[in-house]
Amino acid sequence: MEFRTARPDDSAALSELTLAGVAYWGHDVNFPEAVQHLREHDLPTPEFIGSNTVEVLVDDDRSVGFYSLSQEDGFVDLVHMFLAVDLIGTGLGRRLFERATGVARGLDERMRILSDPEATGFYAAMGAELEREVEAAPGFRLGLMWLDLREPAEHP
Repeated sequence: MEFRTARPDDSAALSELTLAGVAYWGHDVNFPEAVQHLREHDLPTPEFIGSNTVEVLVDDDRSVGFYSLSQEDGFVDLVHMFLAVDLIGTGLGRRLFERATGVARGLDERMRILSDPEATGFYAAMGAELEREVEAAPGFRLGLMWLDLREPAEHP
């Protein structure tokens, strides 16, 4: 498996990875308003891919994961990080995150993560600290987390 820079024509495949990940955790059933907002505003569009840092993890010709970073004023935003659901628990999520943080270190000193509730523990294990929860849709709360990029995190 290798990383490559995403192309605008990857948008559909990356959107499928995103929506499959959301469905894996049952959010499409339990929080349909949040998923509808995601569909309308937060999928990796060709325009987003063309103007931000987006890398795809590829296995042969299959896109198995991706992350995206957006440079903001005073921090880097981890906008997306999704892995094919059949590969959850294989260590590739850690590989995606370590790649994203390695790239982010070259951009700023802090990374913001708006974490899905199912991923908050993962990001905490990777060294991110929870600041607070924010309501993204009625009853659906995301963890607002920060990672200090000045020092490489130590992972167990």
